[in-house]
Amino acid sequence: MGQKKKVKLEDIAEKLDVSIVTVSNALKGKKGVSSEMRERILATAEKMGYQNTLREKKDHDSYIIGVAVAEKYVKEFPSFYMDIYQRIAGEAVKKGHLTVLEVVTAEKESMERPFEPFLEKKTAGLILIGELKKEYIRALRRNYDIPIICVDYYDVYEDIDYIVTDGFGGMSRMTEFLLEQGYRDLMFVGTPTATKNITDRYLGYCKALEKAGIEDAQERVLPDRDFVNGDYRIDFELPERLPEAFVCNCDKTAGILIEKLSGCGICVPEDVSVVGFDDYNAQFPGDLKLTTYENDEKAIAQISMNMMLRRIEGGRHAAGVRIVEGSVVPGNTVKMRRT
Repeated sequence: MGQKKKVKLEDIAEKLDVSIVTVSNALKGKKGVSSEMRERILATAEKMGYQNTLREKKDHDSYIIGVAVAEKYVKEFPSFYMDIYQRIAGEAVKKGHLTVLEVVTAEKESMERPFEPFLEKKTAGLILIGELKKEYIRALRRNYDIPIICVDYYDVYEDIDYIVTDGFGGMSRMTEFLLEQGYRDLMFVGTPTATKNITDRYLGYCKALEKAGIEDAQERVLPDRDFVNGDYRIDFELPERLPEAFVCNCDKTAGILIEKLSGCGICVPEDVSVVGFDDYNAQFPGDLKLTTYENDEKAIAQISMNMMLRRIEGGRHAAGVRIVEGSVVPGNTVKMRRT
């Protein structure tokens, strides 16, 4: 006979058509739940065989976890980082906790005014999504004695955990995919100095070329953005001489590139091949499906929340950098030369 499935908070919530937070508050005896609903939840939990393991732990309120993302990353939609936030918020709710999002303006990120508290409400931890300026991160560390986790960004602070996508390894794989098809004349599309993520992806591109004994392609770079004035807008002009294939630092850039090529009567993949990175809902003409690299967003969100709760409840020291691998997503923007 199989082992009986463990009843979770979400099972009770689904049974009664209420939120997980309501179930959690009722089981903990907290305010905000009517007497009638509390009795229904307790009776249903007992009937379903729920084991309230929270009672065995130290009693605590539901945590409020602050999440910050720079405004420049969410001005354009769809936004990869807003997707990550929504997944993190969902993981928090599953565990009976709440998240509060702050979109950090360029002025606040640059500390042009005295630092303002992240939130008026008490936060148990902070999750920073994407690269934020060092001045802002230093201000957070000065003003908050709570765990801080950075998602898709890393630095040298030993008191911060870092959960990053595999930009280096992933872009190496995308470049190797082209090399395996016999492409040697490549060009990287992206500004390597704009963010650490793009730097990592460019270095992954270079590593694959180095392993293949190709050096000149490392110098062929088409910058796609300018961060000097905090402008995140992606734009560029096509090079005078087209390579055999473009390696784009992200899918948004790949989408703009393909649109520009199409406007000049250049067909993908018949005339030139294109690969991207992120697998993030970029729109392409006709029946084109981008060959790209998918980040495991679900794993990133789960690891971020589990690590945050361990830091809050266990008082553990930061564990350093955690790299979350993704996978190659086949498409039809590369002309296959070898089968």
